[in-house]
Formats: sequence, structure tokens, C-alpha cells
Amino acid sequence: MKSLYEKHAGVSRLTVYALAALAVQILSLAIWIVRFYFLEDHSSPMVGFDFAIFWSAARVAMQHGAAAVFSPQWMLPTEVALGIDHYSIWPYPPTFLLAVLPFGLLPFGVALTLYSLLGMLLYGAVLAQFVRGLDRTWLPQLLAFPGIAIAIGLGQNSLFTVAAAGAALALIEIDSGLAGVCIAMLAIKPQFGVLFPLALVCGRHWKVFGVSALCAVAFVAISVVVFGQDAWSAFATFLPQFHTMAVTQGGSMMWPGMPTMFALARSAGLSVNAAYLLHGLVAVPAVLAMAFLWVQRARFELRAASLIIATLLVQPYVMFYDLAWLILPLVLLIRDNRTAARGRMEWVVVAAAWLAPAQALLSAYSRHYLNILPAVMIALLVIVMRRHLATTRYAGHKACMHDAGHPARAQT
Repeated sequence: MKSLYEKHAGVSRLTVYALAALAVQILSLAIWIVRFYFLEDHSSPMVGFDFAIFWSAARVAMQHGAAAVFSPQWMLPTEVALGIDHYSIWPYPPTFLLAVLPFGLLPFGVALTLYSLLGMLLYGAVLAQFVRGLDRTWLPQLLAFPGIAIAIGLGQNSLFTVAAAGAALALIEIDSGLAGVCIAMLAIKPQFGVLFPLALVCGRHWKVFGVSALCAVAFVAISVVVFGQDAWSAFATFLPQFHTMAVTQGGSMMWPGMPTMFALARSAGLSVNAAYLLHGLVAVPAVLAMAFLWVQRARFELRAASLIIATLLVQPYVMFYDLAWLILPLVLLIRDNRTAARGRMEWVVVAAAWLAPAQALLSAYSRHYLNILPAVMIALLVIVMRRHLATTRYAGHKACMHDAGHPARAQT
């Protein structure tokens, strides 16, 4: 009875801590909104900073053509009018510009409110599917996950990409057509959909693969029809420049906010080639592990978690606000806890993953590389593989014991 009481007390403390963290996040966002937008105190953080860039790009595209979004000549005046005091680049493909274009028809305040509510609604709907059947004591911790508040505070598209990836995984065994459409939606940020085709092939989800490919091509084709080929030509010209400026030569402005092995290596003084080599030594095994789990048809929670983890590990360029994606492997691993009791070290890794977005935010704004995410992601993937291999060994041992009880079967 004592151990049960201690367990209950521990859960209660976690709930209190989570609710307190959630209250701090909500209060901080509310204060920043009032200070920046109502009191016009521009020393306060701008809630929706990145969405201001999206909205500016939509306006510029409508007024001067889609190719103009890559030019400071047209973007800077619109951004400055919103309270941004410096030129902030638009590094996204025309598919994302197509997605945000309708927001440019609305006043900025209305557009930001609608964008934020829509992102939270889609994210909440997908998360509700994943937490179905979980003990409700987990809900405060999941709701207080700091990656979500960071995405909302910046007005980033992370909630939309998380919702698309999560919906695709939730639907993959239920509705192949809708799952394929959801994967195609990741064309707004293509690097986050790069491993889905491999997972679908390894898992033999041929219909999902076909639908997602057709929808992605249609998405790109529509953007060409709406914006013309010039938009894609301008994007193709700008992308290498952005990669050099933000990734390979990002320095203290970019690398501290990039929780990747590549950024870690560059921050430590390694050359570009050495950094890519170190990054590959982590990314390649992660992709192979993910492919193995999908080929083996591992438990849904494990193969789905491996896909998300490998997607984050394989990217040289991931920013701290993209860590909203971590909510998916966290929920999936918690769901998988129902199969067997887990050790203390696994809980330490899960707790570190929960804290990683806040820690990455601190790293970004301190401009010192403090990120723990590469190590945490590797540890999460090790946990996933261990769980699968433990299940496989248990199943094999059980089969041997069963055969031992039937000599005739054992002889055949």
C-alpha cells in the first residue's frame, strides 16, 4: 500500500507542476500580447513574429508577384509596418505561400488570430486521437508541453505540420486516401516529409504512397498555376543562398537555435565537411532503424515514433520551434507503456524530451549552443528499438517453450 501511495503522490506532484507550467506559458503569452499589440511596447516579444513574415509574404505576392517575396525591397516595408525592426527573409517554397495566401486578404490582427486558432484546433484534434484510452493523469503534462506554446508564441507553422504528420499516422491503417492527403500537406515544409515515402515503401502501404505522391504533385502544380514558374525559379535560386547563410555559416545567430548534430558540430568548431560527416553518422543509423521497424511491422506506436524521431534526426536544419513534433513520440511511447512496465532511465529520457523545446529556446536566445536534443533523440530511438527487440525476444522465447511442450511439433 505504501508503494501505491508513493506512486499516487508522485503523479499528483507531476500534475501540479504541469498545471503550473501551463499557467506560466498562458500568462506569459497574454502579457506579451497586451504589451506589444495594445500598449505598443516593442521592447516586449512580438507574439506571432514568424506569422508576420508569412502575412507580409502573402501581401507582397498579391501586390507584386510571388517571386517578390524573396526580395528585401518588397518585404521590408511591409514587415516594418507590423513592428519588425529588421528584414526577415522568407525561406519557404511556393506551396507554403499558396497555403498562407488567403490570410493576406485579412487585416493582420484578424489573420493572426484565425491562424493561431486554426493551428491549435488541428493540433488538438490530432492529439485527441492519440491520447484516446490513456490515463487522464497524463493530460496535464501533455497539455503543458512547452513546444506548443513556443510554436504559438512565434506564429510558426509547426502546429500545422505536426497535425498533418500525426493525422497521416493515425489514418494510415484506417483510410489510405486521407492519410495520403495529409502526407502531401507536408509539401508546405518538404524536409519534414522526406522519410514518409521510405516508411510507406518499407511498410508496404502502396495505396498511401500513391495517393500522397499524386496529391503532392497536384499541390505543386496548383502553385505553378497560381504563381507561375517564376516563383519556383526564384525559390530555387534563393535556397542555396539561404542554406549557406543560415545553415553552413549560421554562426551564433542561427546554430544555437538549431538542435541538430550538424549545428552542434559547427558550434564546436568542426569544418562543414566534418560536421556533415558527424551528422551522417547519426542520421544514417536513425533512418536504417526506422526502416527496419517498418519492414518488421513493429507495433504501431514504435514504428510511428521511430519515423518522427528519425525525421528530426536526419535534418541538418531544424529550429527550436520545430520541436513541437516531439509531442508525437512522447504520446506514442506513453501509449506503449501499457505493454510492459518501464525503467527509471526511460522516464528520465522522456522527461528530457519534454523539456527539450524550452531548453532549445534558451539556447537560441542566449546565443550559446546548449542544446541536448541530439543526445535525447538518439536515446529515444534506442528506447524504441529496445522495446521492439524485447518484444521479439519474448515472442521467440514463448514460441520455443510452446514447441518444447509438443515434442512432435518440435521434431518437425
